[in-house]
Amino acid sequence: MRLLLALLCVLLAALPGRSQELPLDTQGKVSFYEVVPADSLRAGTLYTHAKRWLHQYGYTLSTADSATGRLVATQALAMYDRGYLTKKLHGKVRYQLTLEVKDGRYRVQCDDFVFDYYHEDRAYRLVPTGKAKPLEESLSAGWQKLWQHHRHDTLLGITALQAELKTAMLAAPKPTAHTSPTRSANW
Repeated sequence: MRLLLALLCVLLAALPGRSQELPLDTQGKVSFYEVVPADSLRAGTLYTHAKRWLHQYGYTLSTADSATGRLVATQALAMYDRGYLTKKLHGKVRYQLTLEVKDGRYRVQCDDFVFDYYHEDRAYRLVPTGKAKPLEESLSAGWQKLWQHHRHDTLLGITALQAELKTAMLAAPKPTAHTSPTRSANW
């Protein structure tokens, strides 16, 4: 019986979402970093793809430098309370995305993750409270399980966004359409 209980504990600890930790940089801050090779794509093409993708996903650009191939943008992921029938916005995790392009490769880095609390005002609109919590903190008094869900949802959200960015960046450029000369009677 003890062996069965020990085996059950090991299996529960290995469930996805519970054992995955957020990637940390050397300073202990949450940071997602990836360098992606993009063979035969020029820096200008990668820059155009990146800028189009950022606008498509609603990022707010703070820096767009085409000479150095650097884009810096901010965005927020919505985090919901785990309700039975409906889900209520609990807050947003805002972060900064830095994209740098060079001939044949690009680098993407997501960092500065901060959870902003939201609450309902008198008109039942969800508004920020002004309180914030860095995502690096692993403990949260009173709502530990929900905090772990928020951290896990952030991991899944950023990983999915990186995969979508990779697809958009590595898309082959469309060939330019050559206009056929129009025929006229006066040639």
